[in-house]
Amino acid sequence: MEKLKVAVLFGGKNPEHEVSIISALQVLNAFDKKRYDLSPVYISKKGQWFLGDDSFLNPETFKDLDKAVDGKREMLLTPRVDFGGLTEVEKGLIFLRRLITKRIDVFFPVFHGRFGEDGSIQGLFEMANVAYVGCNVQASAIGMDKAISKLVAAGLDIPVMKDLLITKAEWRKATAKEMDRITNRLKMPLYVKPARLGSTIGVSRVTSTSELKEALEVAFFYDSRVLVEEELKNAREVNIALLGNDPYKCSVCEEPLARQKTLSFEDKYLGRQDTSKGLAGAKRVVPASIKDRARKKIEAYAQKLFTHIDGKGIARLDFLISKNEQKICFNEINTIPGSLAFYLWQKSGLSFSALLDHLIKLSLKNKKERDALTTTFKSNILVNFEGIKGAKV
Repeated sequence: MEKLKVAVLFGGKNPEHEVSIISALQVLNAFDKKRYDLSPVYISKKGQWFLGDDSFLNPETFKDLDKAVDGKREMLLTPRVDFGGLTEVEKGLIFLRRLITKRIDVFFPVFHGRFGEDGSIQGLFEMANVAYVGCNVQASAIGMDKAISKLVAAGLDIPVMKDLLITKAEWRKATAKEMDRITNRLKMPLYVKPARLGSTIGVSRVTSTSELKEALEVAFFYDSRVLVEEELKNAREVNIALLGNDPYKCSVCEEPLARQKTLSFEDKYLGRQDTSKGLAGAKRVVPASIKDRARKKIEAYAQKLFTHIDGKGIARLDFLISKNEQKICFNEINTIPGSLAFYLWQKSGLSFSALLDHLIKLSLKNKKERDALTTTFKSNILVNFEGIKGAKV
């Protein structure tokens, strides 16, 4: 039986570049090589696509990012639907010949953040009409924006913490006014977060107006949209992963452990000797020490939200839970979670390799369903068309 050709894409133009590399290395090494023909595709911080080899499965390769791509073929994915693969770029020129197009059966994006998890590359996949793992453009875009995903959750009667969205344009135009708006409507302590970024990059917990102003300035380095939200007192974070195309399977819940009030980038990735484990190496309690009632409510909220944004494949949803477990608030959703949240599925009885098999099957099913949709509409509307002057469409 011919091996399925899978391209694993990672890296990208975003602050979570290195985190993406770690997750991708875990994915690449977990695949059953007897069943899949893997093509690692590293996207540099400049946006160039490089087709790798077995060296891309070795963490040592990426300790020097420039050296990692030395001598590697530069590729791209063209939106032409008749190619169905990667096309080579040579000396800045694109050779659109089938001979130098590498056929790919499934594209597997392992990005975190902008230009990968936000619907950008999913749009390219859709244009090229290729099979790909994970959420579509809509679900990815909603999931990437914390402000929008919270609005959707609130609209579904899923509790969220009170917040305000601050745009860079308004902040620069009327800083004092925006500061007054925040302090008049929200109670300290507050969390300041870039709306479209993950890995806790640019996130601050503030307890005073001076800290608030500084935190906003920092957040605007990373995004033009910043979310400011109230803190749930003595809250614990409890996360859950989903798998499927609706209906979804729920993983066990986890409780990440932070050394301070905020679960930081260091807690997630640097607070141990072995950083090669990615998010899987962070300190956590699995399964989370919560009552069945709270767990079932988290499962219901997670499935409800993922269903309504048309979620596909996999996701991890993060919740805040009060000390007495009476209040549970949706915090955020990750449509390409760190390490693909495989550690939650292992605790749920599904191996990493089996998880990847399942995601590949789901992607092929999605492609088949998209291909069954009608994409053209026969009409004679242009037969008597005489120009645009005075025309009304």
